[in-house]
Amino acid sequence: MKRGLLLSIVCVLIATAALASWYDDYAAGVDAVRSGHWQVVIQKMSAAIAGKPKEDDNARTYGNIFIIYHPYYYRGLAYLRTGKYDQAISDFEKTSGPGEVDRGSLDNLMQEAKMKQAAASTPQPAPEPVPVPVPVRPTPAPVPAGPTIDPALRQQVSSAINAANQSIAGARDRKAGSSPQYNQAITALAEAQSKAATAKSNDDLNTALGLANNAKLFADAAMAPGVPTPPVPTPITKPGTATTLVLGETAKRVRSALESYFSGEFDNASQQFARLSQEMPRNGWIWAFLGASQYSQYAFEADENYKSAAMQSFRKAKQYGKWKNGLPPKYFSRRIRRVFDASS
Repeated sequence: MKRGLLLSIVCVLIATAALASWYDDYAAGVDAVRSGHWQVVIQKMSAAIAGKPKEDDNARTYGNIFIIYHPYYYRGLAYLRTGKYDQAISDFEKTSGPGEVDRGSLDNLMQEAKMKQAAASTPQPAPEPVPVPVPVRPTPAPVPAGPTIDPALRQQVSSAINAANQSIAGARDRKAGSSPQYNQAITALAEAQSKAATAKSNDDLNTALGLANNAKLFADAAMAPGVPTPPVPTPITKPGTATTLVLGETAKRVRSALESYFSGEFDNASQQFARLSQEMPRNGWIWAFLGASQYSQYAFEADENYKSAAMQSFRKAKQYGKWKNGLPPKYFSRRIRRVFDASS
């Protein structure tokens, strides 16, 4: 009797340990996702799936502890980051989305995996056969020279593509995968990779380089929902490069003032825009952002001097700027727009 009871207890303990093992593997795999150890993620999530193959939004581990159990999402992410695109797509088809650690929407990750799979499967251009000259007595026929590709330029394209990939990964970490800029970055990067893979001349490589640089610009501008989005970057061109050269430090000061404004540091923004208004006294945008910064100071401190200064700046903005429908809501709050409309 005692021996049977002891055997039953041992069986229960073994069963409990077996049930708990999938959770331990899953928890270790999630920790590895946070640190970016993708091989560990694959190992731990595969072990968890072997113990509990079905995903569950309310999986019970032990006692009254419940978790969101989505191992296929994380294993698919790990496959994607290690270049195993077929396995990544297969896992993404089995999951409904992320668990407690969100590394991007399922749709965006699936799109990325399919594009990289397509780029990886694009065959490299076959080397053109070198024509064999047929000796013609007394002078052999000349061998036609083929187009040459600069190895340094190809390396530059590869570096630009890697930089764009890093910026896109940063955008995903900022949870900006649903933004238009992120999708533009993905599209530009795919075109750059395809152009680089099939390049037959330096002109082709220069086109791929421009696409990769634009992909990085779009990714750096991508923001999560609810976060103010900076102006959409202008693709790099010769006029764009020359503009940056001409503006020099002024462009940097404008960017610094805008960063202060969008981060809510209105005192700093007001001071910087005030100085810029002296450099560019006929720029309506500078006066508009100065007025917005000053009125935000008034809203926080209730000092009428700030309100008076803001109204004066808004009148300057109207004098020098063209505002068909008032200030754009993309950059200015509803309250600021109403005050601007009311200024005379």
